[in-house]
Amino acid sequence: MTQNQPWKENQPWNQSGSTPLNDQERAFDLLYQEKALMSNIASEMLEVSPVGMRQVMQDCFNQISADQLEIFNLMQQQGWYPTKPAQAHDVQTAKQKYQQMRTTL
Repeated sequence: MTQNQPWKENQPWNQSGSTPLNDQERAFDLLYQEKALMSNIASEMLEVSPVGMRQVMQDCFNQISADQLEIFNLMQQQGWYPTKPAQAHDVQTAKQKYQQMRTTL
């Protein structure tokens, strides 16, 4: 590596490879990686039968969930992931929807 290169060896890069990611882009990247991990762990948990291994997977899922929430909260604090408050009616509708789905299984 030459001295006049405008990047550091371990600095993250965007998809084009030409410019470093800013903090907001890194946060979105981390958030989506955590979401993918949660999805993969949840899928794996459905196929694990030994109790000890299932507990390990559950612990991983819980930690990933906590990490994802921490990243999400940080993004909200920075104004990078604005959300609107859920209306009571919307919460009740979602609850009913998922309760109905569960009873049909």
